[in-house]
Amino acid sequence: MQVVVTGVRSRTHLIHIAAYLREGLSRTDRVDLTYLTGGTFLGHAAVDELDVRQLLPDDPALHVRFVSRLAELSDIEGDVTYVSVGAPGIKPWIALRRGDFRRRLSTVVTDEGIGTYGDWRTRRDAWRRQGVREPWTTMRAVAVEGGVRGLTTRRFPMYDEGRDFAPHPSVAAEFLRHTEGMAPDPSDGRVVFLGQPWVEIGALSADAYLAHVDHVARRVAADGGRLVIRPHPAEHPNRYGAREVLAGIVPAELDPQVVSASGVIGGASTALLNLAALHGMPATRVLTPGLEHLEDELGVRQRALLDRYLPPAVDLDR
Repeated sequence: MQVVVTGVRSRTHLIHIAAYLREGLSRTDRVDLTYLTGGTFLGHAAVDELDVRQLLPDDPALHVRFVSRLAELSDIEGDVTYVSVGAPGIKPWIALRRGDFRRRLSTVVTDEGIGTYGDWRTRRDAWRRQGVREPWTTMRAVAVEGGVRGLTTRRFPMYDEGRDFAPHPSVAAEFLRHTEGMAPDPSDGRVVFLGQPWVEIGALSADAYLAHVDHVARRVAADGGRLVIRPHPAEHPNRYGAREVLAGIVPAELDPQVVSASGVIGGASTALLNLAALHGMPATRVLTPGLEHLEDELGVRQRALLDRYLPPAVDLDR
């Protein structure tokens, strides 16, 4: 079985791919995986080769080869299963097809997070927030949506819309594999605030963002808890100064330190959703002052998914 993987921009993406590969490994005696490097988030490398080797299945039947150029995909011979995150990459798909137009090319799409359940408008808005300008945002969003509809052979989703957004058993098991059997502890007292890179993308000033964090901390303290902050991987953790920070480079959903807290709080993020859905963590969804419009910009499916596992968003800054 030959597999090509592209589009990985976070360690969480690797968990979805690992779940898919583990299913494949159960049906074959060898998987040759070609991994296209270069996925970035906010201009920075999101994962490295060590992450890939640590988070993909540790199985002697899995053989990983790293490549850095699209042209190297054209050299692959025979049938290929192309696994992409969020949407098929059009350029990698063309490179694979150009290498052998007669080959059987199956395209599997794994989740990229909440964005997977949006549409071309929500994708466009997300890229705008990251600083991409028009007309490229609209053109890119329409092209990606076309790829999703026209090139996808199979979706490998985290949440199954046909079963009231129930987690995919294989994906859920892959996440839980990393948390050492930990579960939320109501007596722990810690409430984990999931940071977001709003300052990095220019959506908020550092002062406004930290003021919001302090408001949340006071509300948590008033309810008898203690706020600890888990910075987003794209944030600068030293921004939080003397505030209590829970350091870690693995996704929050994989971190026993996070999962064992008494609760989690933050905006409408993939991590908040997954912690509530996979680990049953008591979760509070909050509005971020100055970014209240993000709730209005959610797509219909995104809103349904969030509402399935999270309470309505509240404003704790008032």
